[in-house]
Amino acid sequence: MTRTKCFALFCVVLGVVLCSFALSENDKTANDCLSCHEKVYKNGISNLFPHSPFKEKQCSRCHLRRQIMTRSTASVIKHAERPTVLSRPEHLSEHAILLKGLSPQSAYDISIIFQDSAGHEVRQEFRGIVPANVRNVKTDDRKPPEISEVRVGPVVKGVFLETAITWETDEPSTSCVEYGYSSGQYGSRTGEDIVLVKQHRVNIHELEAGKDCWFRVRSEDIFGNESVSAGLVFNTGNVSPASDVEQERAGTEEAIVLAVNKSETFVLNSDLGLGFELTKPANMRVEYVKAQDVASESEPQVQAATTPEGTHAELREGKELAIDVCYQCHPPRDLGVSHPVGVAVKETTRVPEDLPTLEGGVITCVTCHDVHGGRRQYFARKKITKDICVSCHEGY
Repeated sequence: MTRTKCFALFCVVLGVVLCSFALSENDKTANDCLSCHEKVYKNGISNLFPHSPFKEKQCSRCHLRRQIMTRSTASVIKHAERPTVLSRPEHLSEHAILLKGLSPQSAYDISIIFQDSAGHEVRQEFRGIVPANVRNVKTDDRKPPEISEVRVGPVVKGVFLETAITWETDEPSTSCVEYGYSSGQYGSRTGEDIVLVKQHRVNIHELEAGKDCWFRVRSEDIFGNESVSAGLVFNTGNVSPASDVEQERAGTEEAIVLAVNKSETFVLNSDLGLGFELTKPANMRVEYVKAQDVASESEPQVQAATTPEGTHAELREGKELAIDVCYQCHPPRDLGVSHPVGVAVKETTRVPEDLPTLEGGVITCVTCHDVHGGRRQYFARKKITKDICVSCHEGY
């Protein structure tokens, strides 16, 4: 046998071994889940339209918060300790996040990966960060954020009549809009977006057609100091096609290259904070681990999750499981016209028992879609016709 043939045979054997290892790791994770939830899998896999991660038994992809380090990720982060992974699926041009529970005197390696809606990525690295040595310490100045540049976007007709309210603040703060149809009366309120940003955008859904709508915006900084804008008004009579607005926004963003304009590390109480300003909206993933726990490059170690018997490790739940996980693969900017999520059910709306909501009647992606798959396209719980609308909105 020639040397070339021997080498080719060796490559084939090596490929088979590596594939077998990867499959065995996936099988182990799947078997751990199926040992208790076999009935759930059997019921779901029989669906006409199964959800791909569910079909492939990738339970941890949606259900677990922390990713367990394997040999495939060891080339990026070579540590004996598995990295802690935090995800923020929302596409934003600013991100601020707190890393809680760190040891003040320990050094940490931190990797941040940003990805825009087109799939382009940019990475930011911090090596050997010691929280106790960070000099940028945030303290409460008791000064509320200053609100400016309040603007109303075009009113569009999608599933509902809606528009976007934008404004700026001089410091990162939350976002909320109060509105109503009588001067000085703000009977409706959007859910508070607790992500701290300086460039704010809040969508108002289910507007009443052909009316003056009074509104004001509210922002609260990280210490709880709150500002409220003066009352403003717009009219819902001039409606633009939703497709035109989305195309214009997509075209504008597509021409911009994703990059980090500004980054900072800071300390708030005992937590290490990271803040970033980007050239365009992107989601964010943070991976961090103690720097002193370094494994040799030749022997990346694989650690399995260790939890008390009969419990799960870092399970996602609530909004994180029913909305944020969905946005990882289906970001809002790619969905087009869609029913709003993360909003509470109004008094005039009746949600049937077979459409699940979160505590407090909050609508999520799971309200209308069965995440393991279903008998209908898009995993819809009901047939996508006017019937699904009137099941909640009487007189629609």
